[in-house]
Amino acid sequence: MTPDPAGAAPFHWTAEHEEFRGVVRKLTETRVPLACAPAPGSADPAERELWRTWTTELGLPGLVIPEEHGGAGFSRLELAIAAEELGRAVAGGPLLASAVLATEALLAAGGDVAAEVLPALAMGTAVATLAVTEGTRRWHEQDVTTAVKDTGPPRLTGTKDAVLSAADATLLVVAAREEAGVSLFLAEPGDGVEITPLEVLDGSRPMARVTLRDAPARRVGEPGQGWAAVERALEAGTVFLAAEQVGGSRALLDAAVEHAKTRVQFGQPIGRFQGVKHRLADMAARTELASAAAAWAAWQPPGSDAAALGAAVAGAYCSEAYLETALDAIQVHGGMAITWEHHAHRFLRRARADAAVLRAPREHRRQLGAVIGTGA
Repeated sequence: MTPDPAGAAPFHWTAEHEEFRGVVRKLTETRVPLACAPAPGSADPAERELWRTWTTELGLPGLVIPEEHGGAGFSRLELAIAAEELGRAVAGGPLLASAVLATEALLAAGGDVAAEVLPALAMGTAVATLAVTEGTRRWHEQDVTTAVKDTGPPRLTGTKDAVLSAADATLLVVAAREEAGVSLFLAEPGDGVEITPLEVLDGSRPMARVTLRDAPARRVGEPGQGWAAVERALEAGTVFLAAEQVGGSRALLDAAVEHAKTRVQFGQPIGRFQGVKHRLADMAARTELASAAAAWAAWQPPGSDAAALGAAVAGAYCSEAYLETALDAIQVHGGMAITWEHHAHRFLRRARADAAVLRAPREHRRQLGAVIGTGA
């Protein structure tokens, strides 16, 4: 459904949306069941198989890529549906890095290089990631210091930290600084590129340090216009992450309600106790508010003022709501926290780790202040 700028048409999920949601949910529940949580430090074969499912059966990597570049040409709404269902299963894989961050940056930057690689990303035969943050790990333009050789073909020197899914990537979309400002470049693992995996709390969302030493690269888009493309990618990534967090919150709420109905203590289900009822009510209220924020953000035209507002609201609220819901769910389950004997820990790890993936909620609140003109 296309947003009406005048606001005359109220938002609603269509029958096609709900059908798509059902397909994604069925596949994630069967291919990545929570009972198959991997042991610490191990790879999850089910998640590797899920990438094949995403590409060959659902076409998720190319969902928002225009048809002229080999994609499906859908909107962020459809991608948000997929994100919510993947969040319910705490599914890993490089979808956020490749199909959202790198893809949106390439689409925003434009040019021949982007047009050349987008079809492979749409098919899932190539996996990309967006390498921006450095030592401070902040998504700030002034923090980009990776340098570009000023003579001859572009070559990059610098270090990118906390790059999402870099070890799985076949292409790196790198933000680097040159005389004209921050520009985007396309590099490949290999000559002059060293990728060092980092220890992370959520093993299903790996990060790595990317060290560039005179690495060959190709320019993407116009010189000095790279940061605008990064901001567009951040907007899309925030919307995707918010929808994923809503899915995780819904799964936690459903599991907590079911446990409260069946767990008997002092001769009655614990859901009858006032303290448990209030906790479940808080979880439900937070989840509905997060759902509304995420859906509204996904509904807005990319790059518009409304999209910036929606992403700021969703980023400021959904991450913290997810963490609070994860902590509440653990209490309902009797204090079961970081233990590989129960799947609740996967949601808690994901909720904790999400704050380090893109901008933190406090950064989104600052952005929200700038969008609404308060200067906060």
